[in-house]
Amino acid sequence: MYRVAVFGRPRAPWREKWEHAMEDAIAMELTSYDASRREYYLAVPTSIEAFTGFAPPDAP
Repeated sequence: MYRVAVFGRPRAPWREKWEHAMEDAIAMELTSYDASRREYYLAVPTSIEAFTGFAPPDAP
């Protein structure tokens, strides 16, 4: 499970795939695009948190 965080605080819900979390970051304009490499980069201090346990810590 993955989600976008800024300064360590969650900004989006948990997603099943990393790509979906990156789409959240793009939609929130927390990325930069390098046209020469055709890649998005997360803006500092944005991160994509990963959780590999049985359920996310804040799941109902």
